Amino acid sequence: MMRVLTIFIATVFYTTDVECKGLEEADFNVFRFNQCPLASLRIHLLFDLTPKQCAYECAARASCKGAGYSPGFKCCEIFDVDEVNSTNSDDRRCNFIRKKDISAVEVNTLPII
Repeated sequence: MMRVLTIFIATVFYTTDVECKGLEEADFNVFRFNQCPLASLRIHLLFDLTPKQCAYECAARASCKGAGYSPGFKCCEIFDVDEVNSTNSDDRRCNFIRKKDISAVEVNTLPII
């Protein structure tokens, strides 16, 4: 049983970075309710965040064009698309936030060593 679970987890998260809890917050407007881009367009997956922390994570990442927040799972998906429509969405439900709909935030960056 444990071997099957390990293989399942590895398969689900193989193509994405999985990170944990952000510390900063940002204000935002939701662009689309209950509609998420395709999982294949996701570039990061973060857990145990608030919606404002999810918005901040998008604002802080140059590659982010939009974020999907799933309240039931407290899950934040970072995407490289800023539009959700019938051609690039699936049956997962999230509240989609475009990066341009996030209030300006000051991002504390660390030097790259």
